Amino acid sequence: MTRPPLTSLDGTDYDVIVIGAGAVGCASARQLAGRGFRTLLVDRGDIGAGTSSRSSRMLYSGLGYLAARYPLWQMPFRPADMIRRLLYTRDVMRCRAELVRDMPGHLTKHRFHYPFRKGDRYPPWLVDLGFRLVEALDGWRVPLAYRRLPAVKAAGESAMAAALGGPLRGVGVFEEYMYAWPERICVDTALDAERRGATIRTYAEVTAITREGEGWLVALDERAPGMQGRAQVRARMVVNAAGPWIDRVPGGGAGKRRVIGIKGVNVMVRLPEAFRGQGLEAFSRKGEPYYVFPWRDFHFIGPTETEVTANPDDIRIEDGEIDYILAEANHLFPDLQLTRADVLHCWCGVRPTSTRDGRTTSLPVEVAEDPAMPGLLAVTGSTIMLHRHAARKVARAVEKRLGKRGSEPTGAIPAPETHDDGIGQMAAREHVVRLSDLIRRRLPDGLEPDLGRGRAEALSRIAAASLGWSEARRQDELRHFEEDTDRVYRQI
Repeated sequence: MTRPPLTSLDGTDYDVIVIGAGAVGCASARQLAGRGFRTLLVDRGDIGAGTSSRSSRMLYSGLGYLAARYPLWQMPFRPADMIRRLLYTRDVMRCRAELVRDMPGHLTKHRFHYPFRKGDRYPPWLVDLGFRLVEALDGWRVPLAYRRLPAVKAAGESAMAAALGGPLRGVGVFEEYMYAWPERICVDTALDAERRGATIRTYAEVTAITREGEGWLVALDERAPGMQGRAQVRARMVVNAAGPWIDRVPGGGAGKRRVIGIKGVNVMVRLPEAFRGQGLEAFSRKGEPYYVFPWRDFHFIGPTETEVTANPDDIRIEDGEIDYILAEANHLFPDLQLTRADVLHCWCGVRPTSTRDGRTTSLPVEVAEDPAMPGLLAVTGSTIMLHRHAARKVARAVEKRLGKRGSEPTGAIPAPETHDDGIGQMAAREHVVRLSDLIRRRLPDGLEPDLGRGRAEALSRIAAASLGWSEARRQDELRHFEEDTDRVYRQI
């Protein structure tokens, strides 16, 4: 599919323009197009190239959302907060079941552990209750199969459990899913939106949003290499789904901060072969969530939880963050003695957290409309886990203003075939603009231990033949891929 010039969109009209092709934006476009709204999905870069591609890759069961930061004795005196947490966790579990049903080819299933240690903030009986409650909130549609074992029995079943340092009071064992390919969830959701009638335009930066009559005028600038152009498109409504960049979209808000970024760092390491495919969830010595997640022959560990206000484009990994993550792993598994020499690579992302009065909140997903800017919606507080739930909230908000036109889209979204003989066609039809788009978000190569470098040369030739690149452009794309890899991932 030849990429048309951006000017081909100039003067076009839509019911809704969705800004941001991350998980929430792609799912919103799918919901809106499936319900009969003329929809345009735009992003200044590639589909799923922002926060969605730097997540923990965990289809999280939601137990941590029930964990309050205030003392346990205060829980009975904060019923509104606890009800909010229960409702949020219910939404998480429903989305978990929905993804297991509709996108099984994008997920992998693993055995996970939860260590009970002396001095833990949460007693075993309360954690047991939490797991049962989480399962019940989903109606047991996709059970966690949770059970608490004595430390000796758990050690006999699992080398990872046997390696845990003491003193242990027991080990919880449960089943959980991970995203085998989080970037493809975004891509395949966007392509499904396109099949339902949405228009997709990547590498188109929103430079202004202005009121025009009863609707909105959105200015776009071309960002694809070797191309120039501008366009102005109209819409009755605009959905700002730019994640941690939401407050940086020109004209996309009323000047007040709606999100604060939470920086999370992940570190990829090779653990003992006997740990392969197994994971662990725990709390760090600071009382923050901590995990050891399986990833093919490796594991990644983390995260950090650091509030940031800088541009997410400028966020980088600090040495102290790596050292903290390694120290927590060595505390859990004393015999590992991990050092920076054991780190394969690391990456970080910025999770957009809703704000209230300038502070982060535990509020659920919000779709807000400023009364002074009717028809301009902002989506905050979502994660990749809740992207379908957020999209339904967006669709209902649009229907409230524009009226209902169709029913909610349903149906499974299969994982793509990635045989070598079909890569050229994939590049042509899946909005690939840069080599990094193909390697990192259309193919699994970008998630391999070598981060896709091993096949970059061969894939650049396939892309060049399919997309009509000159030899000079192909070389430029190889250089850009290396630069982009160094920007996204830090290697020690």
